[in-house]
Amino acid sequence: MISVVHVLNQFFAGIEGAAGAARGLQAELRDRGKVVQTVYFGDNYFHEHKHEAKEAIVSEPAFNAGRYGLAAAEICQTLAERLDLQCVTGMEPENPGVSLYRDYHNDKVFLLPTAETAAGMGRALSALAPFACRLAAGEAIGPADQEGYIPRGIRRLERTDRPGFERAVDLLLAKVEGRPFVTEVPMEVWDKVEPAPPLKDAAGAKLAVVSTSGVVPWGNPDGFKTYRNSDWRKYSFAELKELEPGKWEAVHGGYNVADMNRNPHYGIPLDALRTLEAEGKIGPGKLYPAYYMIPGNQGSPAVMRRVGQEISADLRKEGVDGVLLVAT
Repeated sequence: MISVVHVLNQFFAGIEGAAGAARGLQAELRDRGKVVQTVYFGDNYFHEHKHEAKEAIVSEPAFNAGRYGLAAAEICQTLAERLDLQCVTGMEPENPGVSLYRDYHNDKVFLLPTAETAAGMGRALSALAPFACRLAAGEAIGPADQEGYIPRGIRRLERTDRPGFERAVDLLLAKVEGRPFVTEVPMEVWDKVEPAPPLKDAAGAKLAVVSTSGVVPWGNPDGFKTYRNSDWRKYSFAELKELEPGKWEAVHGGYNVADMNRNPHYGIPLDALRTLEAEGKIGPGKLYPAYYMIPGNQGSPAVMRRVGQEISADLRKEGVDGVLLVAT
């Protein structure tokens, strides 16, 4: 019989043995395993104390809860790296945690697709329990399309009786003839975004600055990482005419930040914006008094989509008409 430690957030914890939703997992395990302990955490606590909370273990399905999904992916990754253990969790395929899971490409972490909400808890646990038992028994886990977990983008060398050019020609012929085929190299499909129409009167429009350059107040008060950030912040420049070197710094792992630290205006062009205000090309009081920031290096597409939606919602709430998205 295997021993299972079940980790879940405060919502699913009921709070020795199986607690909360872990009771459902125990029912699915039957006599094959026993939930010996339940660990639970708060979503907000995890994101505010990542270095402490990362020592936990997760298997509870996150469904479409974004922050819970990100926490689940981070915890599974840490467990696999530090303890060399295999992990399985579950979430809805559009959860931001899925992209983070894929970005890690960890062959010890598996993510099973679930329904959007906890209404699918029974089905999720029915899938998680046997999968966990197989991992604990040391069984070999096959490809994602055969085993049902969400693919991680891991490519393995395999022996085949036919050379690549023959297989490629067969795939091409199947596509031309309308027959079903499965590519050996799946490509990610990116969103197509229609650009917004240009502003008719820029001088009369309320404008805001959004940047992925990583320029933040000196000391990085919000603890941005140099890669894979999942949250954004706003920083005020309401009373400033320029960004003074030594009071601002760039936190970013995708480029050499030395020049940006010497001149933060490369990332947040406040000097040019104040000049445009003086020339009347930006109307009085029309420049939003803070800029939006998330360092974009190795940003997960699903996470960046969520961040974009959150920033857009805040821009609408603040009555912003147009955005200057500064190139990094």
